[in-house]
Amino acid sequence: MGGGTPGAAIVAGASAPHEGAFQEGIGVSAVDVLFELSGSHVPADYATALALAVSAALPWFDAEPRAGIHPLRAAPSTHGTLVLARRARLTVRVPDARATQALALAGRRLDLQGEPVTVGAGHLKALAPSATLYAQRVATGARDEPEFHGDVVRWLAELGVRCEFISGRMRSVRAEGRDVVGYSLALHGLAPADSLRVQADGIGGERRLGFGIFVPHKAIATSA
Repeated sequence: MGGGTPGAAIVAGASAPHEGAFQEGIGVSAVDVLFELSGSHVPADYATALALAVSAALPWFDAEPRAGIHPLRAAPSTHGTLVLARRARLTVRVPDARATQALALAGRRLDLQGEPVTVGAGHLKALAPSATLYAQRVATGARDEPEFHGDVVRWLAELGVRCEFISGRMRSVRAEGRDVVGYSLALHGLAPADSLRVQADGIGGERRLGFGIFVPHKAIATSA
């Protein structure tokens, strides 16, 4: 993982104290809701179909700017589709106030461009602080990696979060006749309160397509 020089990290963020710009006592404003997911395949470009299906089941979903859908665990097949992992989960990140309402997804049968999947039982999972966070894809509208780095630096400064980051390879998702382009992104050296804030806020747009959603990740070794 890493754009430019492998293992090189960029230090970013406001001149906040190491213990975190967001002090203890500030509650986490989001939660993950995990559902069992039954099915065999999904389209290679499933993101739009899944977003539409979730929004149809949860009419309030589109109105929540921080609500998002985690990328599914799936692998490419020889038929132009993706094979769902054996223990695949549908996970949505929503504001705390919407957590119970999100459980209404349980029992739904979703049609993803002709590939049916069934949503099973759901449960809530609180966000946990981690010094290292990772997002499979982040879209800021940047046209290249240097511009993307600038966007990330500005975003962290606005949040008051101080950390290092490493961007990875470019990733794109086909959505409604357009290509949404982003990069994978790892943040490390995060204080606990800052880690929770990053997870709750996310970064960039297209959250419903799986962009900008951070999860805890193993530590990253970087060069001096």
